[in-house]
Amino acid sequence: MAEEGFAATTIEAIASRAGVSKVTIYKWWPTRGAVAIDAFLRRYRQTLDFTDTGDAAADLTAQLQLLVTAFRGRAGDIMGELIGQAQCDTALAVVLRDNWLQPRRDATSKVLRLAIERGQIRPDVNIESIMDQLYAPVYWRLLMRHKGFDRQFVPSLVDNVLRGVGPTSP
Repeated sequence: MAEEGFAATTIEAIASRAGVSKVTIYKWWPTRGAVAIDAFLRRYRQTLDFTDTGDAAADLTAQLQLLVTAFRGRAGDIMGELIGQAQCDTALAVVLRDNWLQPRRDATSKVLRLAIERGQIRPDVNIESIMDQLYAPVYWRLLMRHKGFDRQFVPSLVDNVLRGVGPTSP
């Protein structure tokens, strides 16, 4: 997949490269999309990492920077292709949501809940909406190849979102 893209990554090609039969591949993964997402996640798992420094802005910035750094390279091309294919492949869409997006949302939700407990963001905010506001611009720029990912993108994004949900002054 890294060499030729998702479209050229057939079960036959995967089995051949692994030196096993197609049946063996299907024994562990139901579709080629599941294989692709599993391989992608294994390679780019670090983009899910959050370090709890006690500062939600710093933690979110560091995590989003890991993702953006990966997306500047081949990972971005592959993810763009997977998302595109997922629009007409329901099984791939489910695997992508369950194995790539949901773990990221779960980790981000934890960081945001801690930020609420620490008084860094208001308790009345919608965490799902905050996550959408943080990640949608990343995927927009990835898919539309709009503006790219310069050094100020992530810090500015996190600052803008968190400023809008920050604690109000008495």
